Amino acid sequence: MLPGFLKYAVEIGVLYYFSYQFLRWVKGTPLFLPVRSLIVLFIAAGVSNLLTLGELRLFWRLCLFVYVGTMLLVLQPELRRNYMNRLYHHVLFERNTNEEGRVKFIEDLALACQTLSRKKIGALVVLERTNSLRDFIQTGVLVDAFFSPELLFSIFLPDSPLHDGAVVVRENKIVAAGCILPLAERVEARRKIGTRHRAGLGVTEQTDALAIVISEETGKISLAVHGRMAWDIEAGTLKRMLKILYRRL
Repeated sequence: MLPGFLKYAVEIGVLYYFSYQFLRWVKGTPLFLPVRSLIVLFIAAGVSNLLTLGELRLFWRLCLFVYVGTMLLVLQPELRRNYMNRLYHHVLFERNTNEEGRVKFIEDLALACQTLSRKKIGALVVLERTNSLRDFIQTGVLVDAFFSPELLFSIFLPDSPLHDGAVVVRENKIVAAGCILPLAERVEARRKIGTRHRAGLGVTEQTDALAIVISEETGKISLAVHGRMAWDIEAGTLKRMLKILYRRL
């Protein structure tokens, strides 16, 4: 038998490890905040149990019971969808995309963004990662063509009927263009931003996608991930960031 203190230390270590892994699994999805709140409740219940605070312990256990039951009812569709997204990513993305092809795609994309930036052609390119963007793809026009800078240029030219929407990329293919994205709910107060930037932030608030935004006013490139924007970056910086971020999770 382990001594009392060591036993609690082992239990806390195991719980911390599994909690951390589960939070990583749901990060970038609507599940993240509810799961984080649940873990806080577990910690509070554990502390009450450790300090043998009888009435408080009963209260926290009741809170846990009610919270878990409510979350299972409310988030059941989201749990199922998140699991299917991970399975889908494993089957399609990991098997079909080799490292050499991924690097070439990123280099071509960075070069295309540099050209669009220099010519001050506005653009919004969304890169799908583990969370499926199927719902957003259905709002646009299906393209289903291998990525090329020329194809991207033709979509975002000012006289193109698709230039106002977003391009969605899966692996190294342009899946759809002219897609409608949700606008950001949280925007940095110090910045006055346009619709493209709001949409880029919005889709990354709801999914783990990456969104590249090119301003048609300034030509500056920005990259959004997890609801945050890296503003005014160079094409070389974009390429380095994509090589880190646009890989299997």
